[in-house]
Formats: sequence, C-alpha cells, structure tokens
Amino acid sequence: MQKKIAVIIALALAFASPVVRAEDSSSLLLTDDQIGLIRTNCLGVQSTLQRIHANDALARFNLGQQYNIISTKLMAPMNSRVALSKIDGVALLQATVDFNAQYDQFDSMYQQYETTLQRSLKLNCKDQPVAFFDTVSMAREHRAAVRSSINKLNQLLIEYRAHVVAIQSSVISPGVTKEPAQ
Repeated sequence: MQKKIAVIIALALAFASPVVRAEDSSSLLLTDDQIGLIRTNCLGVQSTLQRIHANDALARFNLGQQYNIISTKLMAPMNSRVALSKIDGVALLQATVDFNAQYDQFDSMYQQYETTLQRSLKLNCKDQPVAFFDTVSMAREHRAAVRSSINKLNQLLIEYRAHVVAIQSSVISPGVTKEPAQ
C-alpha cells in the first residue's frame, strides 16, 4: 500500500511540479529530494507509464477507427448524396475538409506523444532521473495536445451534424432556409 502511495506521489510530483528551466540548460531544475524520489520510485513509475502507454494505444486505435469510419462511411457518402441531389452543401463539405485536416493533425500529435512516451520508457530513471523527468513532462504536454485535438474533432462532428440537420430542414421545408445551430 505504501509503495502505491509513493508511486502516486512521484507521479503527482512529476506531473504537477512547476516547470522551471535554467537559462543555460534544457534540463529542469529539480531538488535533490525530487531526484531521490524519482530514483526511489523508478520501477513503479515506469510500470505505471507502461500501463498508460498500453491504455492510450488501445484508445488511439479505437478512436482512430471510429473517426475513419465517420469520415469514410458517413461524411463522404452524405456529401456525395447532397451533391447529386443538387443541394447547397458547401458548409457540409467545408466541415468535412476541416474534420479530415484535424484528424491528420490528431494522428501527427499522437505520433509525437507516442515517440516521447516510448523514449521515457527506454530511459533508466535511476541513472538519468532529470532526463526521465524532462521526457515524461514533454510526453505529458504532447498528451494534452492530443486531448485538445480530440476535443476539436468532436466539436467538428457537432458542427457537421448541425449542417446535416439544416440540409434536412431545407429539404423538408424547401422554402425556408435555416442556419445550423451552434
């Protein structure tokens, strides 16, 4: 039980400590106590990082698959159908383009996160605690960027749906044009 608490404290320190950079070095300035804590809890922290890595890889695979299905099996056929029906689908098409661009950005950001996390897992945190801390901190920043990208993708899906609803309304009530709800 104490070991789990120590690991949680080490992770909390690693993820919640203020970032202070030296002007002449790219390493973080850690106190001797913090360095000792990293060395002491090295195996537990790396084990936790490996679990996070495995969980994130599975989540990335599932999200990527869902986003790909939405793009290829929903958006593309819907856009084609709107175009074939000679309905104004410019907003719908733009939402699709934005979604696909954001998906590419999500994929790129995840690759950066994956690379950084793998680098931290390869480091020996007992011998290189500062480099380990720096790499974990960088992975944390990349993970936050991935999360932000996911939020943007989800927002674009909401916008796409609003455009579909607006088209649906204009087809049902041809004389009345409605703007999509934001």
